[in-house]
Amino acid sequence: MGLRKLFLLAATALLPFACTDTSPTGPSPSSATGVRTAGTTAVVPAHESAPRALSPRQSARDGMIGTWGGQHVRITIGSASSILVYDCAHGTIDQAFNLDPAGRFDLVGTLVNEAPGPIREGQLPVTHRALYTGSTDGTTLTFSLTLTDTGQVLGPFTVIFGAPGRVLKCL
Repeated sequence: MGLRKLFLLAATALLPFACTDTSPTGPSPSSATGVRTAGTTAVVPAHESAPRALSPRQSARDGMIGTWGGQHVRITIGSASSILVYDCAHGTIDQAFNLDPAGRFDLVGTLVNEAPGPIREGQLPVTHRALYTGSTDGTTLTFSLTLTDTGQVLGPFTVIFGAPGRVLKCL
């Protein structure tokens, strides 16, 4: 970005703070005289535009962040990783939830099988490395996972954005 563009961008960003007699829609018509009357409405001349707040551009990944739920599974997608909860297991996706332009993904993580009853002290759970593959249209996400150490494929699972999911833990 050139120096001139950078200067113009900075000046434009600071302009609303330099004006002291403005409202969210621009200066009031009475600000020139310093007299304000009740019931007046600010009018912006046709050759000027009112200042507007701009929201930051979201990436496709930002739209994925949140809870996705379905039968026997729930995924909570964060900005850097995700947590999965199944009926008798849990897992992680250990990277940002990146999609290709078609909405497909191949992400690495883990899967930990759970057993009913208490966990014994000193007993470590068996953790499998897993490859999560699937696709989404932004509302529905379908995925399978492959345990990389055994080659076992689990799924497909389908989850919906904003749904809590129905997960029953092992008893």
